[in-house]
Amino acid sequence: MTTKGRSGQTDKTMWKTEQKVKTYVEKFHMIEPGDTIVLGISGGADSVCLLKLLSKWKESWGISLKAVHVHHQLRGKEADDDEAFVRRLCEGEGIVCQVFHEDVQGIANREKTGLEEAGRLARYRCFTKVCEEAGGGKIALAHHQDDLAETMLHHLVRGTGIAGLCSLKPVSGNRIRPLLCLGKEDILAYLEEAGQSWRTDSSNLEDDYTRNRIRHHVLEELKTEVNPQAVRHMAQLSEELEEAREVLDRVAEKERKRYVKEDADGAILLEALEKEPDLISRQIIHTLLKEISGKQKNFTRIHIEAVQQLWKQKVGARRDLPYEMQARRTYDGILLGQKKEKTSNTGKNEAIPVTVQSSQSESFQAGDLILTVSLISRDFGKIQEKKYTKWFDYDRIEQKLVIRHRQPGDRICLFDGGGSKKLKDYLIDRKIPVEERDQLWLLADGSEILWIIGDRISAAYKVKEQSSRILQAEIKGGSTHE
Repeated sequence: MTTKGRSGQTDKTMWKTEQKVKTYVEKFHMIEPGDTIVLGISGGADSVCLLKLLSKWKESWGISLKAVHVHHQLRGKEADDDEAFVRRLCEGEGIVCQVFHEDVQGIANREKTGLEEAGRLARYRCFTKVCEEAGGGKIALAHHQDDLAETMLHHLVRGTGIAGLCSLKPVSGNRIRPLLCLGKEDILAYLEEAGQSWRTDSSNLEDDYTRNRIRHHVLEELKTEVNPQAVRHMAQLSEELEEAREVLDRVAEKERKRYVKEDADGAILLEALEKEPDLISRQIIHTLLKEISGKQKNFTRIHIEAVQQLWKQKVGARRDLPYEMQARRTYDGILLGQKKEKTSNTGKNEAIPVTVQSSQSESFQAGDLILTVSLISRDFGKIQEKKYTKWFDYDRIEQKLVIRHRQPGDRICLFDGGGSKKLKDYLIDRKIPVEERDQLWLLADGSEILWIIGDRISAAYKVKEQSSRILQAEIKGGSTHE
């Protein structure tokens, strides 16, 4: 649907709008001479206003403009008309326009997200592609103060922190938002005075999306029934919160060096962090979640508090997080990382029989571990201490030897002449994380453990002076605990 402007006469209102945008661009150093600016143009009032302003200044500012229009393949003829409108508009302004046809429904299905988010992903991919082809540049987006207010409210009701209340920034990487100093009414008034038409996306008039409901009902009620300056005040608050967030970022980054330990599986929040103010703790956790996941969205206050609650939980407690991430309580603190793939239970506790021939050595493979055993006579002196080679009194073995992972009822004897201890209790005392316990290889005689491979052997099977037949066992590879 096309909406027409009314006059075409430049007046004081247009001049004030232009000066406000110029001042805002200069304040945040958005555009420099020689810049290539990629404009996302939907054909709506906001993007049309952005194009008209930058087109007016492109020569005096010494910049080049490239327009990008993304057809979402969702609205049939209406979307086709939008494309045609943008092509004519750009041609009239002497700006090259690249049009992309993106299967947004297909993207939504593949990414398992909503149409609104899928459309956003498609647009940014296209904008980035054009930027890269141009050898760099900046992406100019037409967000304005009403968009900022809607985003603040949306994040607020979902649960957010400071970052979520100032997520639409004037400058973010190579993305710039020159119109964040204007309200929607300012944009419409500018286009009407300029006599410039624009397109209206009919889907924006519906209440199918949460953002639309906030725009049509919540924000409109605030502006008409509470305070006409509500949007402007929210924009001011967002700017102040961004300044506060930058200070908090610097403090959190400094504290992170003290309270975060990098780990092969992610990052460990050390115990001492719990004693820091929640504001610092939350900021560190939020930053780590974004870094580890490689995503910037969908981490809310609920997720951050779920991580913090693990301070009060026992070792092994865990919380699932977005993007297949997980927080897990460990002996050192809280481990943040990707979920480990669950290994199939099929064959997990299948015992690998170990047969011993008196005349030769035999090798057995269990996963990546290779165990080589042989029988030798007691014709040497003191037993050596070697980590991956152990010696046992073969005559103490009562059942068939096997290599396997732990099972309920496993026990190990820790001291000469002493009783045995549950393997589970021993591993807990050794502070071995639960996920590592399940991967340890054991040399077992029934429920009695001869050797926690890579850890310790049972005192009950140690070689003594009277031992005559000695089992020598040597391992290579596999999952061991050092």
